[in-house]
Amino acid sequence: MNETQAYIGAIVKTRFAYHDLETDKIAFKSRPFLIIGAEYDTLPCDFTAFPISKVWTSQNIDPVHDIKVAKELYPKLSLNAEVSYIRVHKSQTIHSSQLAIGILSSLGEAYPDLYTEIKAAYRDFSGGLF
Repeated sequence: MNETQAYIGAIVKTRFAYHDLETDKIAFKSRPFLIIGAEYDTLPCDFTAFPISKVWTSQNIDPVHDIKVAKELYPKLSLNAEVSYIRVHKSQTIHSSQLAIGILSSLGEAYPDLYTEIKAAYRDFSGGLF
């Protein structure tokens, strides 16, 4: 197995930049992501990942492409929020240097049915792009 293969299907915390409206500056926070791909077989490299978010406003939830993850149903994922969403329609590129800590959990190993559901939702989403 190559070095980056262990990250595929894993949930990690990353250093995530955002615009702070109060200070009108770029700030950073730690945010969970599900890694779905790696640019190379070894580090350093770019990862392709889905953000995992708390979505406060229900109209912002995509019923097909935001996969609901309740903490009580999936305790092995080490997510802090009672309900989070894996947002398969918002894939992002993250450089390996932005990983805040190591792997929190392996979604692919801990919950293979949920992992299969996420893959299917992403295939549905990406199939409609062009």
